[in-house]
Amino acid sequence: MTSPAVTPEAFLKKLSAWARGTMIESHGTRFVSVGQGRAVAELDFKPSLAQLTGRFHAGAIIALADETATCAAMWETNPSGTLRPELFPLTLQLSVNLIRNTERGTLTAEAQIVHRGRTTVVVEVQVLDDQRRLIARLTATQLAPAAPPAGARSREE
Repeated sequence: MTSPAVTPEAFLKKLSAWARGTMIESHGTRFVSVGQGRAVAELDFKPSLAQLTGRFHAGAIIALADETATCAAMWETNPSGTLRPELFPLTLQLSVNLIRNTERGTLTAEAQIVHRGRTTVVVEVQVLDDQRRLIARLTATQLAPAAPPAGARSREE
């Protein structure tokens, strides 16, 4: 893999800008770090993310974990700092175990790439509460197409 065109910090700033107006922004995911097959994101509790009993909705927990897995895979497949849809890692399959829940604080999702194949990436994510108790464990399999060879022409050209 070639060296990245931007720093991890610059990549996170660009990712936050790309997230404006999306579900990522609307529920409040903050990307904290990325690089070397890893990513970390946080999500603060708010009533709009609660299920009927007042705890985090499972969908909010799963979305946080999936977004963090995608961040790690994006850095792996295209750390250039440009949004290239043809290199965007699309989630193909999710497996989630919801262990416990909470009605306060901040959830932290920690993603790590455990396999990088020719066309797929497998990412494991742990979601932890403020006391670092395990809230959920997610495994995501993502389509991660390789960049075309340098000098290759796209169909639009």
